[in-house]
Amino acid sequence: MTHYRSALRAVTKDLIEASPAFAAYTKVLAAARVDSATVPCWSVSTPSEDETVDSDTLRTARTDLVVALSVSGNADDIEDILDTLGGVIRATILDGLSEQTGAQNVQLKRTEIKPGQDGKAVIGTVMTLFEVVGYIQKT
Repeated sequence: MTHYRSALRAVTKDLIEASPAFAAYTKVLAAARVDSATVPCWSVSTPSEDETVDSDTLRTARTDLVVALSVSGNADDIEDILDTLGGVIRATILDGLSEQTGAQNVQLKRTEIKPGQDGKAVIGTVMTLFEVVGYIQKT
């Protein structure tokens, strides 16, 4: 049986790969160093989770899901590009995860924009942190 976090990452990856907005992007490991040779790229990870025991047969898992996209641009518009991409990620993940996984509560908790440089190239990353709440029945 597939672990629920594995399934969550797989559905998220499928949503990104199915989006025409990200057709030219390459999937990379979340911990990968991004430079001018690897952009545009994206990653998905589930770095942390909190769990509470609700009863003898039910527990609640609050999983952090991070989607990151990195692109190149120029100093004048990189943050605008990242803002736009963040909005596309938000819509893609919020709508798609609820529909495809049945998750009852998917929320965007934070969006971080990080412009930077790799030599002469301007590279920026938008990181979106979602919280996915799931209820797990003990058997």
